[in-house]
Amino acid sequence: MDAKTLLLIDDCEDDRYLIKRLIREHCPKWCVQEAESGEYGLRILHEMKIDAILLDYSLPGSDGLYTLPQIKQSHPFTPVVMLTGQGNEKVAVESIKKGASDYISKGGLTHFALIRAVNNAIDSTQLQQKIEEQNKELTKFAHVLAHDLKQPANAIVKMGQVITNQFAKDIPQAALNKLKLLTESSLQMYQLIDALVSYTQLDLQSEHLIESTDVANCVELALTHLATEVNQHNAVVRFDSLPTINAIPCFIVQLFQILIENSLKYCEKQPDLTIYHQSDETHWHFSIQDNGIGIAEEFREKAFDPLFRLHSSDTYQGSGLGLATAKRIISKHSGTIYFADSENEGSKLNFTIKKCL
Repeated sequence: MDAKTLLLIDDCEDDRYLIKRLIREHCPKWCVQEAESGEYGLRILHEMKIDAILLDYSLPGSDGLYTLPQIKQSHPFTPVVMLTGQGNEKVAVESIKKGASDYISKGGLTHFALIRAVNNAIDSTQLQQKIEEQNKELTKFAHVLAHDLKQPANAIVKMGQVITNQFAKDIPQAALNKLKLLTESSLQMYQLIDALVSYTQLDLQSEHLIESTDVANCVELALTHLATEVNQHNAVVRFDSLPTINAIPCFIVQLFQILIENSLKYCEKQPDLTIYHQSDETHWHFSIQDNGIGIAEEFREKAFDPLFRLHSSDTYQGSGLGLATAKRIISKHSGTIYFADSENEGSKLNFTIKKCL
């Protein structure tokens, strides 16, 4: 059996002795580092290479479910097996949700169960790491490809405009109509590629960019970016005092820009938007109410799928990636986004952002 270094975080000396004895007798190549608390365990984890962690659910001053997220935040690909005094399905579910790879009960613990849990945890974590690395490579490739495609698409648009402006008198009307169609199609392609760049860029950004973010400033900046559209529609956008939250500021600006632009697009009269918020112990809750055409209940969930279009591009232009990008931004902030029933005409879009990221 391959040599492994395990970190055993358990405040009970007798339990640590039992687990060490099982390992010593049946896995002599395995080395066990001991910690009586989560804090001390984290210190050991930072100082040396650990192949797997055995984490006791009951720890002094806290519990394993409190220590587990701290472990996964600093060492996301170190496998963790949660230990508890007796089988508890609720603890098992919560452990897996917070990042544990496996769960075993100390009651009647055998070396077979221990070895199997550790090996399974290591195997599953290695597979998870490999999948994540492959996904990152694919994301980088898609981002570079989409970015490189913007240049020729933009060149086609500009060339079509130059030909139309300079040689319109010498070109038959039928050819001009086809040239106009070519330019419009190229522009639509450029906008789609631009949306793809934004969509793929989300996975390339680091969570270390999270900082104190004034939401009101983000809305103001989004409106500045949309000044032309807001003025063209003579739109009214209302918002009272908005909170300061922990977030990635550029993403929050992008989020509001997407959602406000979406409301402007799907309004057949003077747009009237209201942005407001509430909060609870864990999340900020935001809502955007508009007076647009609304969205049927059967399409509300599907509207966030990439490239989903409820209307043809002839009716409402767009890439079909706006709400999908918004959903990914919200996911990066551990929240949810959805359309809710609106008491008035139009649509009401709600989203949440976790307070402690």
